[in-house]
Amino acid sequence: MRFDRLCGYVFFLILANLGLFSNAAAKQRIVPLRTSVTFPSRSGANRWSVPIKSTGGSTLYILTLEQDFDVGHHLVTLELVLRHAGHRTDAPNLFYPTGRVHGLQACDFAANDLAQGVQKSAFGEERTVSVKSLGLVVRIAVSDAKVSPISVSNYQLDMLELQIEVDNYDP
Repeated sequence: MRFDRLCGYVFFLILANLGLFSNAAAKQRIVPLRTSVTFPSRSGANRWSVPIKSTGGSTLYILTLEQDFDVGHHLVTLELVLRHAGHRTDAPNLFYPTGRVHGLQACDFAANDLAQGVQKSAFGEERTVSVKSLGLVVRIAVSDAKVSPISVSNYQLDMLELQIEVDNYDP
């Protein structure tokens, strides 16, 4: 009987330590990041990404700007995407912790939403996205956006300028 109790106690300690370790790893501190992106880029590259590093120097996350096209191959949305470093490019966006998203999100830059100007868009000129499970907060300022009509009520995104800050979430 004592052996069973001892095994149960050891098993409990192992599980408790694993839980603490995974929670600590999920909330590693990052080196605050300030960056800007202009799309399309002046270099002609259509792919933008920037690493987010831990205070220890390792790359924890990758921040990218991904394009979404309609059936006519018009650029209709740019999405700011956060993924764990080393994960595949089709891994879920960490800005959506549940994986279920409906409607326009603060990390989406849709041409139709920006058609009346940045100030009149759903999220305005400044957006904040908190990812509490990772201990991160992302502030996005839309400096400029240009769209052009592709039909009576639909637009394509011609240019987007963003200022992005990623920092540790401190409630």
